[in-house]
Amino acid sequence: MKYSFFLLLLLISLRVISSEIEVIDLHEYKSLDQMVLENVSNENNEINIETNESSEYNTDNVVESNSITETEIEYTSNFITQNNSSLINSILNNVTKIKSKILQSELNSSLSLLDMNYENKNNRDIFLSLINYFYQIGDISKAYELIKSRDISEDENLNFYNFLEMNYLLSTSQLESACNFKNFLNSDLNSKSMFVDKIEIFCLILDNKLSEADLLNSIMIETEENLDENFQQLILILTNKSDYDNSNSLFTKKINSDLIFLYSAMARIAELPLNEKFLEVDPLNLAIPIILNKSTSDNLRLKAANQSYLNGNISIESLAALYQSLDFNSQQLNGSDSIIQDLDNNTELLMAYYFQYINVQIFPSERIDAIIKFWNFAKSRNLEFIAYSLTHKIVDSIDVISEYLDFSPQIAVSYIYNKDFEKAINWIEFYEKTIGIDDKIIYARLLVDLYSANNVLSVLEIISNNFETFSLLKDYDAQELMYTISNTIKNKEIQSIENNFENIFDDRLMPSLFISENMRDAIDNQNEIKFLIFSLVSINDKEWREIHPVHLKLILDGYILYKNGSIVKELILEIFDNYKIL
Repeated sequence: MKYSFFLLLLLISLRVISSEIEVIDLHEYKSLDQMVLENVSNENNEINIETNESSEYNTDNVVESNSITETEIEYTSNFITQNNSSLINSILNNVTKIKSKILQSELNSSLSLLDMNYENKNNRDIFLSLINYFYQIGDISKAYELIKSRDISEDENLNFYNFLEMNYLLSTSQLESACNFKNFLNSDLNSKSMFVDKIEIFCLILDNKLSEADLLNSIMIETEENLDENFQQLILILTNKSDYDNSNSLFTKKINSDLIFLYSAMARIAELPLNEKFLEVDPLNLAIPIILNKSTSDNLRLKAANQSYLNGNISIESLAALYQSLDFNSQQLNGSDSIIQDLDNNTELLMAYYFQYINVQIFPSERIDAIIKFWNFAKSRNLEFIAYSLTHKIVDSIDVISEYLDFSPQIAVSYIYNKDFEKAINWIEFYEKTIGIDDKIIYARLLVDLYSANNVLSVLEIISNNFETFSLLKDYDAQELMYTISNTIKNKEIQSIENNFENIFDDRLMPSLFISENMRDAIDNQNEIKFLIFSLVSINDKEWREIHPVHLKLILDGYILYKNGSIVKELILEIFDNYKIL
């Protein structure tokens, strides 16, 4: 009787507790494949443009506005089309490794606005350069969208566009569409490692026409100069002529970049894993095929998914679904210390483990403790943005009560990273009223003030007023950065640079005179698109902290004028983050 009463009491308690906890349905009854491919499809149909509140700009203010006008579309098109296609091609080839997400997004938006007359040969060549550009930066879906936006039937580059479209369909597992589209492929594409014949063979196998596939494959082998062993291995497995148990022996030969999307599609159908070589060949465009291949190692799929999310190619819901799909057993989820030790060197699996560990916690106090551990681990691996995004909905289920007072600063920071400033302020004010202002909460307060500031002057004022709070500003490079920014926007209280005769020369490189002069000319003549492009060329493949201060000053001078300073605030925050000041 005693045990029955205790069991009844426990069940009632758990029911009450569970009613206080928001149940997060991460899958929403959709498969991971659906979620990932839906996100890719949405990217092709939407251009998201954030619009911020604005204020007038003179020597003291900057405007916050990202609206796109017809004039801007015309302005962008004019700069591109009025220049020789070879120059545009050279420019675009030198902006494929931009480390600034803000400026990369700005460039991509501008290039998406082009309205060109394709009867003009120069414009068609520029279009080819644009397609190449988006493909090289890992946005094959955008390249596909642009191809589908115009009639290319008479274009001299038709073969290349068809080749890219076929690869897009293969990469997104649209195999029925791919096999229908193969009929539009010109036999000239066979010069790309017998591309057309191999697509035809794969489609015959999918259609269960194995005899025809064998015949065509036999003919192809006789005519192919160098036998494609990777393709032949895949054919044997797909036609059940080889078991191929040892996945380590797959793709041991050099992978042909022209065929990598075909290989990935064949491997997925055959339930065979992809390996690190695929990321080595094309780490950006191959991420989605790797994520969708359930036979691929969890570690590699997670690595591709993390990068895809940070690049904006998949949603946080897709990433969460993949994290949840990993098979950790109840014993592992109960013995967190031992498995954490076992997986110490595997960042990706540990991220997934921590996330699942959070979701099996019943009591709110245990859940918040698991969240804090997750955040701390992610921060140690520079993945805190992912951790904060994954736990946003979970944190929403936590009430602002004294039991979680000690966690207030970290909870506030997580809300700030998710741009949920009102809830961040609730936790900050709760902490300040209960405990007071200390080092823990000052950092959270500074962050929320900075990220919710209306303009760049507000950001600088906040930094200046709390100069000593930022411990890293004792570093000379950080002081130098503050001086550069203050000087750029003509702040009346410019931070001074201390005497330093130890570093007479600066190892950071300056751009060539040609690039610098084009940037200055663009500023003087208020040619925004020209400044955007040449400033990006000047920072290609460089982190902000690698850029010479004089060069940085020139960049900031231009962006204060660019679109009335609409992106300067975000740009400075990005620079601060890169310098590890925030």
